Amino acid sequence: MKKKRAIRNYVLISIFIVLSLILTFISFPVPGTNYNYLGIGNLHLGLELGGGVKNTYDLEVADWYTGNKTEVYNKTVDRIQYLLNLKYADAKVYLSGEDKITLEVPDTSINSNLLVGLIEMKSASGKDAEAKVTGQDIASVKYMLSGTTHGVYIEFTEKGKEKFAALTKEVASSDSQTMYIYMNKDYDNAFSEPKVTEENKYGYTFISGTGITNKKTGEDYARKLESALIGVNMTTELDTLEIKGAYGEATKIAIYVTTCVMIVACIVIGCILFRELGLVSMLSYIFALMISVIISAICDMQVTVAGWIGFMLGFFVNYMLHLYYLRCIRKQYAMGKKFAISFSSGYKPALFNMLETLLIITGVALLMLIVPSSAIRIMTLNFIITIPATAFTSLFIHKVVALDYTAFNFKNEKKVNFTREDEIDEVE
Repeated sequence: MKKKRAIRNYVLISIFIVLSLILTFISFPVPGTNYNYLGIGNLHLGLELGGGVKNTYDLEVADWYTGNKTEVYNKTVDRIQYLLNLKYADAKVYLSGEDKITLEVPDTSINSNLLVGLIEMKSASGKDAEAKVTGQDIASVKYMLSGTTHGVYIEFTEKGKEKFAALTKEVASSDSQTMYIYMNKDYDNAFSEPKVTEENKYGYTFISGTGITNKKTGEDYARKLESALIGVNMTTELDTLEIKGAYGEATKIAIYVTTCVMIVACIVIGCILFRELGLVSMLSYIFALMISVIISAICDMQVTVAGWIGFMLGFFVNYMLHLYYLRCIRKQYAMGKKFAISFSSGYKPALFNMLETLLIITGVALLMLIVPSSAIRIMTLNFIITIPATAFTSLFIHKVVALDYTAFNFKNEKKVNFTREDEIDEVE
């Protein structure tokens, strides 16, 4: 019975590894959602590896803005960098002239709607209609789900509350009862055209529309509107320029080869140190690698050199934890525990030490996120992605596959490279 259970567990883990390898190299849309699963082989390459595009924009301060231009331009750089970081690991944003900003993005195009622009709310359509509410009148914007309707919640300043009340009163009494919201001075295509039937004195409003169908699109709209509060519009008449990856194809090949060599080396070392038990242990280790790959693909992480280093650090930590448990088993056997008993008795001391190690490493990694360096941040995020797989496999799966091994080998310590002093009495 025990042997059948062990065979079942090994088969299930092997099937998962094979399926994960398949998912590594394929991509497909998830039915019923707007999400596309990208295998790790199809992930977006970062600027340094895959290159991207570069474009320069002219900055135009809103009429209502009365502050320092340099200050608002710096805020624009920070805001765009934040927005791009949500999708691209190593996008670059910087001021390139007195009134210019340059973007370098690891993608084939740059969507200006993702960035910043001016917001204007009007009671009539078109360029010549007066903007009754602008970015200076809005205090905050966020995505909101109202019942089953996805939309954007806008809260106004005290002055904005009065302006919006006057605007909605005017619109409600008009024939069309339509308010026009424009972004980026695109007067031919209104951002939203909500219907207004009564005056709004609350100081906040909820806007929905056909373009907001789920949480993701709602958050995108909220980010666009929130960006408009800065008071800067970005325009360009330039075609995007293609930029080449700084490291090129040779570095990508080197990363792939090095990764494979390191994984194979870990497996070989495990087998040398613990023979058959080491081979079984590496089944758990590869299981962890596959989980990390799938998590990376689901998160659509970009492939960068710093990110790869983060992954390798995570894989190394997981490997050392696997070897540590095996050493604890060996120690228990050397102290006189029976062969099969040493597997379970060695788990308790290993468990607490591994938990402590994982907690310390996780805390340090989270602290590293505050370091103002994009490379360190990317490396840390990729390292953090490996932690769930490391915890699950080193604390649970590894114990299962190790204990299952005793179903095939009850007492032959030579098969696992265990030793014990002859004079030690064997105990339970």
